Amino acid sequence: MYGQPPVVVQTGAPGNGLGVAGFVTGLLGLLFFWLPAIGIVLALLGVVLGGVGVASGRRRGAPTGLAVAGLVLGIIALIPAILVIAAVVSIGAGT
Repeated sequence: MYGQPPVVVQTGAPGNGLGVAGFVTGLLGLLFFWLPAIGIVLALLGVVLGGVGVASGRRRGAPTGLAVAGLVLGIIALIPAILVIAAVVSIGAGT
C-alpha cells in the first residue's frame, strides 16, 4: 500500500582528519616541551601532520584552520623543546 520512504544521504563538507591530528599533536608538543624526547617528537608530528593536512585540505576543499593551527603550534613547541634539550646536554657536559 505505502511506498518506501526516500533515502536521505547527507553530504557535508569533507573533514580534515590530518589537520585535527596535527593540531592535537602540536598542542601536546607545546604542553610537554619540558620532556625532551616526548616534546620534540610531538612537536615534529604536529609540524608534519599540520603541513600534510593543509596540503590535502586545499586539494579536497576541506577546512584547513586546525591544520594551520597544528603547524604553528608544532613550530612554536619546537623552540622551547630544543632549548630544554640544549640545557640538559650542557648540564650533563658540565659535570
